[in-house]
Amino acid sequence: MNNEKTGIARYFHDLWVGVTSVLAGMWVTFVHLFQRRITVQYPRETVPMYPRTRVTLVNHAEDCGYCLSCKRVCPVNIFTIVGARAEPGEDLGILPDGKPKKMYILEFKIDMSKCVYCGLCVDVCDTHSLHWELPQEPPVFSRRELLKDFSDMTEADKKRVQAREEARKHVKAAQAAAAKSAPSGGATPERA
Repeated sequence: MNNEKTGIARYFHDLWVGVTSVLAGMWVTFVHLFQRRITVQYPRETVPMYPRTRVTLVNHAEDCGYCLSCKRVCPVNIFTIVGARAEPGEDLGILPDGKPKKMYILEFKIDMSKCVYCGLCVDVCDTHSLHWELPQEPPVFSRRELLKDFSDMTEADKKRVQAREEARKHVKAAQAAAAKSAPSGGATPERA
């Protein structure tokens, strides 16, 4: 008889614990029903970003001085930069630091799939052409879309400048070969 009382008391005790724990869990759910949502349906909905958030790395090629400091400081090598020297009398404009621009930026690509968002490249940029922008990064569906080109030249201009640069290199190589093959001014003494 004593076992029956403990069995019945245990049953009602377990029933009480089960009901109260379910009610406690439902209370937590009920409280969260009326709070602000945390989950957003990205990309249709976005979360407001803080002004100093590192979201999109952007370069303005018209302000770039081709110093390559961003490429040297990058720990993961995300930059592909190709430039060509301007002709001596050519005016490409003035850089933000007041110096004349001397190089064409034929290619300035940033591979954001490898970027670690450290910000070293932005810190080292003298002309501040490279900086973070706040707009939400658009969703992409292939890695190719994360390779961004910031060159401001048209394809026809790029070809023209590249052809001129190749001609300059050929002339320089021919001059170096001619200087090498030309006899030197002083005669070398013969050994006996």
